[in-house]
Amino acid sequence: MSADDELQAQLDDLLGAGTDPDSVLGAFEQAPSLLAVCEGPDLRITALNEAARQVYGDRVGVAVAVALRGAAAEIADWTEHTFRTGQPIHGRIWHLKGEDDGAEAWLSFSMVPRHDVDGSVRGVVSQAVDVTDQVRTRARTERHSQELQHRLELARENLVSLHDALLPEGLPLAPGVQLAARYLLAEDGARAGGDWFDAIALPDGRIVLVVGDVVGHGVRATVAMGELRTLFEERVRAGGDLVSALELLEARTARVPQARAATVCAALLDPVTGMLTYCTAGHPPPLMISATGDATYLPVTGSGALGSGLPFVLVEHRLEVDDIVLLYSDGLVERPGRSPVQNTLDLARVAARTVRPDTVEGVRPAEQPVQRLTRTTVEELTAAAGYDDDITLLAAARVSLPQPLEMTVPAFPDTLRAVRQNLGDWLVGLGVGQIDELALQHAVGELVSNSVEHAYEPDRPRHETVVSVTAQLLPGGVVEIEVADRGTWRRPGPAGGRGRGLAMASGFSDDLRVSHDEHGTRAVLRQRPSTPVDLFKGAAVAAAAPSEPMELHQEGAVVELRGALDHRCADELRRRLSHATRGGTVGVVVDLEGVTHLGSAGVQVLYEEMIPRRGDGAGLLLIAPPGSPAQHVLELVRLPYATAREDARPA
Repeated sequence: MSADDELQAQLDDLLGAGTDPDSVLGAFEQAPSLLAVCEGPDLRITALNEAARQVYGDRVGVAVAVALRGAAAEIADWTEHTFRTGQPIHGRIWHLKGEDDGAEAWLSFSMVPRHDVDGSVRGVVSQAVDVTDQVRTRARTERHSQELQHRLELARENLVSLHDALLPEGLPLAPGVQLAARYLLAEDGARAGGDWFDAIALPDGRIVLVVGDVVGHGVRATVAMGELRTLFEERVRAGGDLVSALELLEARTARVPQARAATVCAALLDPVTGMLTYCTAGHPPPLMISATGDATYLPVTGSGALGSGLPFVLVEHRLEVDDIVLLYSDGLVERPGRSPVQNTLDLARVAARTVRPDTVEGVRPAEQPVQRLTRTTVEELTAAAGYDDDITLLAAARVSLPQPLEMTVPAFPDTLRAVRQNLGDWLVGLGVGQIDELALQHAVGELVSNSVEHAYEPDRPRHETVVSVTAQLLPGGVVEIEVADRGTWRRPGPAGGRGRGLAMASGFSDDLRVSHDEHGTRAVLRQRPSTPVDLFKGAAVAAAAPSEPMELHQEGAVVELRGALDHRCADELRRRLSHATRGGTVGVVVDLEGVTHLGSAGVQVLYEEMIPRRGDGAGLLLIAPPGSPAQHVLELVRLPYATAREDARPA
C-alpha cells in the first residue's frame, strides 16, 4: 500500500470513509491552534501545522524529547506522560517568552493518546490554544482583587487602631481597690463594635466603674462609643454623680442616632465603707463574688437603655473586704450555641471557681485575684463556646488599705539594690504596670544615687550617712515617694557632666519637688501610675526584671550588656567599652536587650562612647528592642538607637 493510500486509510478510520484528504490537510494546516502529531516509541514528530511551526520551528521527523528542550521541555514531559499512561491531559498552561523582544504568551495544552487497531498507544496528538488574553485578564482581576483585599485589611486595621485608641490603656490605682480589665475584640476586625469601659479614680478616694455597649459595629459604632466614654468621664469626674453623667449621655442620643439603645452599667465604689452604688441602664447586672467563691448577680435597677426616656435609678450594695464586683458586656453572656440562661450560669460558675485559687489550674503566683478572674473567665468561656461579639470585663476588688513603704538605708552604693527590691515589691503589690514601675524605679534610683554620691562629706560618721525612702498611695491614684538625707545640698554640675540625675528623675515622674535646709535635702516625686489592660489579644504582662549586676559579653563586633547599668559599674563599663572600640577607632554594636536598669551614669558612659562615632563607622551603635527598659530611657534622653541588630551594622 502506498503512503497516500495509508494516509487515506487513517483519515477514513478517524473521520469516516470518503473524507477529502486535501480538505482535512488544509484545515489542519490553517487551524489557529497549535497542532502536532507524535508517533512511535521515541515519539517522533510526524506532523505540525503552520501555527505549531511558528512556535516550535520545523521539527518534523525529530523526536519530541530532542525537539522540545529548555523552556519547552515540560511540553515533551506532558507528551511522554500521555503516551506512557494512555491518559489524556487538558488545560496545562505553558508560558512562552520571546528571546529577542521579550514578548510573552500563554498556551493551554491538551493531549490525547492515539491508539492502534489493537488498542495500544501508537502516538500522541496535541493541541495548544493561545490563552494570553484570558491569562492577562485573570491576572488583572486577581491584582484588583488583591488590591481590594489589601484595602479591606487596611480598613480593618485602621478600625481596630481607632477602637484601641478610644479605650483606656490602663486602669488607675486607688487605695483599697484592685482593678483588672480584659477586652477581646470580635474575631473579624470589621465587626469591631461599640463595647467600652473605664475606671476613674476620684480625688476623695472613691472610684467610678463603667462598661457600655453601643449597638452595631464598624466605624460609626466605634466613634459613638468613644464619644460616650469621653462625655461620661468628663461629667462623672467632677464629683462622681452617676445620674448626671448618664443623663448627659441620654441627652446626646438626640443628636447622635448611633448612641440610641446603647446600654451602660455604671458603679461608684467607696473602698473605705465598701458601699457600691450602681445603675444598670439596659445592661446586664454586675456579678458579685465573695472571697469564699459565692457568686451572686446583683439586682437590675430598672433603668432603660440610652434614648429610652426612663429615669436612671441607683441601687446600693455593700462589699466586704476581698469581695469582687465584675462588670461585663453582653458578648460574654451571648456566646453562640448557648442560651442566655446557660451563658449566665456559666459566667457565675467559672467566676466563683476562679476566685478560689485551690480549684484553678495554672494559677500564677504574682497574679492578683481580679487579674486571674478576668483572664480565666474569658479563656474558659470562649474556649468552650467561642464568641462572635466583643467581650469586655472590668473587675474591682475591695481590699485592705495598702501600708506605706518606709525604709532607711546607709548611704552606700550597694544599698541601692535593696531600695529597688523593696520598692519593686511594694509597687507590684499595688498592681502598678511594668512601664510605670520602671519609670518610678529609675526616678527613685537617681534620687537615692544622688544622695549616696553627693550628700555627705567623706569624714562624716557612717551612722549619720543615711537615706530614707517613704512611699504611699494617695486618694485619686497618686503614688508619692519621698527620698531624704541629712547631708549638705550641692548644686547640680554643668550640663555636660554628671548632674543629670535630678533631670532624669523629673522626666520619669509627673511632678518632682526638691527642698533643702540645715537638716538635709528632701525630694518628693509624684506619679499617677496605672494597671495595664489586656486589649484584644489578652497578652500577659511580663514581670518587672529584678536588679542584677552588669554583665558584658563580646563576640566580634557585637557587645551584649545585661543587668543594671548605673553608677556602681560606670567606670568598668567605660573601660570595657573603650577596649571594645579600641579607643573609639572601630565600630561596635551594643545590644541592650538584657539591661534591666539604665541609670544616668550608664547613659553618660554610652553618650561619651558614642561621641567618637564618625562617618567611618567608629564608635557605638545601640540596640534597644521596643518595650525594653533601655528603649524607654533612650527615648527620654534622645540617644540614637536601632530596635534590631539587622537595622544596625558596624562598618
